[in-house]
Amino acid sequence: MPRDAMMDTETVRIPGVATFARTYAIPPISVGLPLEARTRVSLQLLYALFAFTTGLVGILVVVVAIWLAASYPAEWVTWIVAVAGVPLALAGAISGPAIAWNCLKDAARPDPVLIVRANGIEDRRAQAMIPWATVSEARMVYSYALGGLNHVHLTLRTPVLARHNPFRPGTKGYPWRRRPDEVRVPVVLLDVKAYTLAQVVAALVKRYGGEVTVIGGPMLPS
Repeated sequence: MPRDAMMDTETVRIPGVATFARTYAIPPISVGLPLEARTRVSLQLLYALFAFTTGLVGILVVVVAIWLAASYPAEWVTWIVAVAGVPLALAGAISGPAIAWNCLKDAARPDPVLIVRANGIEDRRAQAMIPWATVSEARMVYSYALGGLNHVHLTLRTPVLARHNPFRPGTKGYPWRRRPDEVRVPVVLLDVKAYTLAQVVAALVKRYGGEVTVIGGPMLPS
């Protein structure tokens, strides 16, 4: 068997999750590699519906605000509402349909979108294959708008070619252009728990000498 194939298959042990029935002496969980994650179609479709509805509401707010400003130009309250509400509504009107479209595209993918291997991570949504040896730091980024762990922000020792989509759940709202030495990997709306993905990534990054930090949430148990 080739050496790369041998490195690609193994088992990683990660800390177990506390439950109401057991809060101490929690046994570790064994996770086999490669770990393949597919999109959860139902969640992708629900999020697409929510995003599309947000876009429609944003368009409606912009139209109403413009109509009020044109119909009652002397009313200062109208201008306050227009100035305060139009930018946010316009952002929703633009991002909502784009996010919905990405969710629909991801929902239509039958193949795994994220594969965690012993020697690297492959994010097919970004068309990126990143060896663990090139990762200097992994940040686990939380967003309570999405219910917890949002994405894994990888800082690399060398530049890598990868796509970045600011309209995909998990990386929504981050810079349009990514730095060549970083990749943000969404871990939401997948059929593998975000906790499991984050813990496996953390274990493999540490194995290759990288650091693991947490932003906006609790530290991962070790």
